[in-house]
Amino acid sequence: MRPIGVIFNPFAQTNRKNTTDQLDAIKKILGQYAIVRTTGSVDDVASVLKEFYKEGIKILCISGGDGTISYTISSYINLFGDEELPIITPLRGGTMNMLSADVGLSGNQIIICRKLIQSLEKDKVYTTERGLIRVIDPRFKHHNYGFCWLDGFPYKFIKRYYREGATVSAALKLIFKTGIISLTNMNHDLFKEVESNVYVNDKELPLKNHLFLVASTIKRLVFGFRIFFEEARAGEEFNMVYATLPYFKKVRYQLPKALYIGLKSDESGNFLNQSTKSLRVEGNRGYIIDGEIYEPQEPVDIRLESGPKVKIFSPKSTN
Repeated sequence: MRPIGVIFNPFAQTNRKNTTDQLDAIKKILGQYAIVRTTGSVDDVASVLKEFYKEGIKILCISGGDGTISYTISSYINLFGDEELPIITPLRGGTMNMLSADVGLSGNQIIICRKLIQSLEKDKVYTTERGLIRVIDPRFKHHNYGFCWLDGFPYKFIKRYYREGATVSAALKLIFKTGIISLTNMNHDLFKEVESNVYVNDKELPLKNHLFLVASTIKRLVFGFRIFFEEARAGEEFNMVYATLPYFKKVRYQLPKALYIGLKSDESGNFLNQSTKSLRVEGNRGYIIDGEIYEPQEPVDIRLESGPKVKIFSPKSTN
């Protein structure tokens, strides 16, 4: 039995550039240990997962970014219910690769494949655990699962980032521009508050507008930001950060600390940085799950809940 199944997304950023070379290298390194399948569209993912399930694969390598990973995991859970997920190995093939960075997987997908084979040959496949967030959107028949959910300012920021090319240089330019705007023009659309009712653990927050809302089970976000103050228990809770525009105006000069250390919740209710089991947003106008954009035509009520735990390949872990 081959223990590894590989889903290769040819449309992911890294794979688009050198599709044949990337695919051949993965096949060569993983060799007899793996079944490698290319998905021509999202419709192919379910059939590939059914094949892997039938073959009894124990390690699921995903060559794509965070969006490909969350879609694949969502498909697996919606297909097989409470069945334990295989060990997930993110191969850093996409635009957003937060999950791999968060669990200590560095290097390109070729290097990660080599690390996995070395671990298998030593019979020591180390893993770490992360919880999933279940996203309940009434527009969809099945739930989506992911590691990071964004609303408000980060939703707008990442949409602009994609429009400007989704490159490192585009990110740096956009961060610089946004920093200048935050100091000179707080009336800019980026900083326009979102009007919606927000419930944390089914308790409604008193304020009806917020600048941004972040929910995550990973600790290290895009650009290496570490904004969370509390430790969430995997599979039971997730972290959330909620902020209003008045609070942001007050602390904008502390941004380096806020982005890389995290700030405590504010007693006024203008800023929350805590762990929670559920989050509900009434009247959401658009959100992002692991880099994938979801844009409703009309405001929609979204509920987030703690989802199952998943094991992630992590050579640096001792679990």
